[in-house]
Amino acid sequence: MPVAKNLKLLCFDLDGTVLAGGQPLSPANWQALQTLREAGVVLAAASGRNRQSLCKVLSPDTPLDYAIFSTGTGILRWEDKSIIRRQELSAAQVAAALQVLLERKIDVMVQDILPDNHIFHYRHFSQPENCSTDFFRRVEIYRDSCRQLPEPCVWQSPASQLLAVLPPDEQLFLDISALLQDFSVVRSTSPLDNTSIWMEIFAPGVNKSSGAAWLAEQLADSQGRTVDTYALGNDHNDLDLLHWAGQALVAARSPWELRRHFPALSSPPEQSLPEAAERWDLFA
Repeated sequence: MPVAKNLKLLCFDLDGTVLAGGQPLSPANWQALQTLREAGVVLAAASGRNRQSLCKVLSPDTPLDYAIFSTGTGILRWEDKSIIRRQELSAAQVAAALQVLLERKIDVMVQDILPDNHIFHYRHFSQPENCSTDFFRRVEIYRDSCRQLPEPCVWQSPASQLLAVLPPDEQLFLDISALLQDFSVVRSTSPLDNTSIWMEIFAPGVNKSSGAAWLAEQLADSQGRTVDTYALGNDHNDLDLLHWAGQALVAARSPWELRRHFPALSSPPEQSLPEAAERWDLFA
């Protein structure tokens, strides 16, 4: 009997990787996705965006199979937008992480469990007029979906994640991360000011690569076909996904920490998917 061809799974970040400035998919990227699906490639967006935010930049008919959202907290089956995997922090875990951040006067948001993780409570110590981060910009964006934490704060509910907004101070990020070793701590660059550090705190093991690995396991079938994995990203929160994938590429303007480990594309985000697919010979 002929040996069945391997399945192919392509996971790609959105902002700064295939989307520029929060704009919709370009015609070139859209066509690349369509052609890849016709070639049998399984397509999964892998984004830090929550489900609500994801659906603002991807139309319902986008040629996709899955969306790993909120940095791996949830996975959508794109066809019917149902959540097929979800993870969360227990109330005790939230309280422990929150204590670390509040004691050190770190501006923080605690986001509700899925599917409502666009809703959050927040506490800030910096003031808007003196604040160099984008914390208050995010509060304003979600002003109808957020409220301040009461004082004193006695947290008693599960949550999808905590989001701490830090100045562009790598040592501060490392120092706080060292106090949160019982959690999955993911660094990303703010998509709002492209400078501030977003420290995302999840249940242990939650990140983009764990979501992608779970998908790959589901795709493997009884015929013994393996799954060839490909990843495309552009920021620190893509590092685990890029290291996990069998083959990986990064966007042209990715930080040096990514470009020193992975080959970089030459095209802008609007042309990234066609170039990546050509390099990997996925259109065949």
